[in-house]
Amino acid sequence: MADQDQIMNEEENLNQDISRDKQEKNSEQENCTNQPRPCKPYPFEQYHHSHRYIVNNILDVTESGPLNFIEPCHEYKAFTKGTDETKMSKFISEVIRFGAACMNSRTNGTIHFGIGDKPDFTHGQVLGVVVEDKEAYADKLKSAIDRFFEPKQKHDAQVCIKPPRFVGVLNRNTMSSNKCVIEVDIVPDSMICKEHHYHTFSMDTKKGRKTAKVTNGTQGESKQFFVRDGGSSRDLIKITTSAKPEEEYKKFVASVAERSQLRKQAEEKHLAVIKSSTQGSRLSRMITGGSHSLDKSHFEQYVIVTNKSHPSQFESLRFLSELNPIAVLDFDPESAKLGLQCHFRLQSTAHLPTQYKITDGVEDIANKLKLTRITSWVFCNGGIEDEVPSDIDQWLMDKGASVQDVISFLCRKDVLPNKRFLVVFLLLSTVSEMMDPLVETFSTFCQELRGTEQILCICDNENAFTSWTNLIEARCGIKISGRCIYELSLAEVNGTILSLLSKNRRASRFLPCGGGSKVILEKKVERSLDTLDVLCVNQCEGGNEDKFAIEENFYRGGKVSWWNFYFSEQLIKRNHTDSISNNIQDMCSCSEICILYNLIHAPGCGGTTLAMCTLWSLRHRFRCAVLKDNNADFAEVADQVVKLLMFDHEEKLPQVPVLLMIDDFDDMRKVFVLQQLIEQKCKKNLKTAQQLLVERKKSYDKDEDNNHMSEVCSEK
Repeated sequence: MADQDQIMNEEENLNQDISRDKQEKNSEQENCTNQPRPCKPYPFEQYHHSHRYIVNNILDVTESGPLNFIEPCHEYKAFTKGTDETKMSKFISEVIRFGAACMNSRTNGTIHFGIGDKPDFTHGQVLGVVVEDKEAYADKLKSAIDRFFEPKQKHDAQVCIKPPRFVGVLNRNTMSSNKCVIEVDIVPDSMICKEHHYHTFSMDTKKGRKTAKVTNGTQGESKQFFVRDGGSSRDLIKITTSAKPEEEYKKFVASVAERSQLRKQAEEKHLAVIKSSTQGSRLSRMITGGSHSLDKSHFEQYVIVTNKSHPSQFESLRFLSELNPIAVLDFDPESAKLGLQCHFRLQSTAHLPTQYKITDGVEDIANKLKLTRITSWVFCNGGIEDEVPSDIDQWLMDKGASVQDVISFLCRKDVLPNKRFLVVFLLLSTVSEMMDPLVETFSTFCQELRGTEQILCICDNENAFTSWTNLIEARCGIKISGRCIYELSLAEVNGTILSLLSKNRRASRFLPCGGGSKVILEKKVERSLDTLDVLCVNQCEGGNEDKFAIEENFYRGGKVSWWNFYFSEQLIKRNHTDSISNNIQDMCSCSEICILYNLIHAPGCGGTTLAMCTLWSLRHRFRCAVLKDNNADFAEVADQVVKLLMFDHEEKLPQVPVLLMIDDFDDMRKVFVLQQLIEQKCKKNLKTAQQLLVERKKSYDKDEDNNHMSEVCSEK
């Protein structure tokens, strides 16, 4: 009996130990799950990016003062307490304070509402706020700027304080929530702020602002003068018993001119860095296996792996239909309702990973899944058939094994042809955590395929690329930068891939974006450029013009057309074409916004043909166009030239200049007027050092040149 009691006691102790171990393990897992994870802030001065925050993640930037004028400083507000009315008042007062401080300090900045700070929260913790009326925030901020800034400074403040943006906050399982983070960017551009300094009226005494004055360095009670001081904004003319604030205020105002000059230099240095990229050509090579044509691609099938999408991306994902993937592994649980699968529903069939488990013959399973007939859209984190999504931290335990079954099935030689299919990781949102399902999925594919030669990763920004490659290197111990496309926007990825199909080159027109990448020139956009004849990279492809008739007309003295170059570029190429093309490309290193390049020639010796031949030879490197009418409104022409330059580059620096041909201008003053208008338009809207090259042809009487030779010269 004693032995039996002893055995029971030992079993009880063992069960207690096991229970204690489980509790400790669960506690460790809970701590791991709740551990703050770093994330990047939303890209500065952008509004159409797909970036979203995940609740309780931590922004990896701290609240700060001026850094290098260009790198934005940050300020966080939890914004969790109060009524809608008091929240709006707080939003207005904090933005005005922060905006004026950044403008006076000449630093870019972002103030975030819905991001926690100590002592109540972790510094930079993503909380999110519920906003019922987003438009009200934009409207009331705009009117508040007019109320709280001096009349002569209202315009500057309206330009420098950007409209609020509302960044979505996702739950830990990547499902959407009703919360967002409100952010306002401040951009005190040197062209706007010049050497001004900015006072604001006190929030409490704004009604008496007309009587408030700051003269001879003294301060009125109703005025404030904010500057960035560390992680906060400080009023330098706040009334105190000490004379120190007045001295500090005078000293700061005296330094504004120097500060403005430093800001201008920082802008010029920042804008001078325009990367030359070859990623368009790399994408063409990698997506086709080296053939540079999807009509005869090395790859017979494509598998897409993707994550949380954003509605703004759908228009730039048309290439997915052309790739006709055999399977899409989608980790967005909302894909069927709001995401990518909803957008491509007619071209796919929804499946769960468990349907790929080998319970019958491989051929029978493939037939059930209709793999050879329609895209199998695999929901790898729930979202259909009442499958509950898993948090990032729990996904591997809940769904990892079934997704591994999918990958193993697809990589079988009797399912997909060996070495003849490509796995494309399409990262539509940033992967920032080691526990993210895509990291494990990449590792599994890498093991099944025994390397990365059949893997291509597409990230639409450099931050996403850096985070992704760092995680893969930490998880798999390999560097994958050579298998990644990250310098192209999704629009450029879309255009580049679509241009690899001959049917698309016949049906659509493409503009160059640099490095071999392209975007589709939409018909409605081209119609809006009605003063320009735009020359596309695939000009004339898909046409059915009569080659013999066109060539005969030209050789009989008819006007040259793009068709002549398409049919017989080498036959009508002029002696100076190569040297002119080289000269124009060399000009790309100049800092001028708009450069004139004159082609001076004798009448009738082929100046127009020479100019058009130059454009034709450079159509892959420049966005080329010909001015249709010399009597057009030059202001409108300048607008359209800049629109052509910036097409599909709305929130990034353009990589490709515009090369504009203007023909037979007898009055040189008109050319200078057009040049000046283009420069003004660029400075006002772009603030970049990107050039616009203007090419012109000038005829002169042959009596002035007895040699009747073409002369080529450049003029800046």
